[in-house]
Amino acid sequence: MEAQNLLPKYPMHYLKELSLISVEGVDFLNQFPYRMPNLEKLKLSFSEGFEPRPNLAQQERLVIALELKELILLNATIKDLGFPILRRLELLSLEQCDEFPSLSFTYLTCLKLKNCEGLRNLMASSTVKSMVQLKTMKVINCGEVEEIVSNEGSEEGIVMKIEFSKLITIELVGLRSMTSFCSYKECEFEFPSLEILIIRECLKMEKFSVREPIAPKLKDVFGVEGDEKAKWHWEGNLNATIHKIFNDKVIINLFIFNTISSDFINIFCPNHNRKSEIANPCF
Repeated sequence: MEAQNLLPKYPMHYLKELSLISVEGVDFLNQFPYRMPNLEKLKLSFSEGFEPRPNLAQQERLVIALELKELILLNATIKDLGFPILRRLELLSLEQCDEFPSLSFTYLTCLKLKNCEGLRNLMASSTVKSMVQLKTMKVINCGEVEEIVSNEGSEEGIVMKIEFSKLITIELVGLRSMTSFCSYKECEFEFPSLEILIIRECLKMEKFSVREPIAPKLKDVFGVEGDEKAKWHWEGNLNATIHKIFNDKVIINLFIFNTISSDFINIFCPNHNRKSEIANPCF
């Protein structure tokens, strides 16, 4: 807190990077354009349980016009960071954040989310449409996320086309509640540049999207299921591949369950195969 009080008092015109921990408010950041006009990378780790006070909601929003290229937020609970501000933002990283900020992502090239357990639907379709420069998307260990793109703001019955024209890499790991990238039946995705798709530990994901996405450069999916040779999958199209990975997981889990059950019986019921024991099992 002492550093937060001192920062506005000293001009730092040549400062490029700043990292603050145990942040207890954001109102002091309004001085940044004047004190740190060349700041490019900002990392904020908020105090545990920090939330903007209701009567100071407007003062505690980031209403500044920085030229930041990288923003890293840890343990943040602020949904709307208020911008005109991050108009040049290229990298956004959120860790242990319960909400996704309402921003314009025109210049964003890299999006990373990790351990954001409070998130359910990551982005509205209207937000996604602004990501025209996005090249990398990573969503890791966000256990409550059910889908990446929601149908918020969509018109029922009207097909909505969303193109990630420059997206090369998608990594989805440890999303135990996710059933698909998008479940909205009228949403059509195009990934003309997508080459790397990693899907691991997404136990409920049976398909990528309702409509088959267009991804001409994608030739396999890294699923990390089974032995070394079975890690890469391709079944002709993306939805069929995701479904194959899902089925393989079911088979593997069933095999593991049966193996454990068999070993358990062998240990505790060593004579279970004897005919004399069938009528009188040990349990």
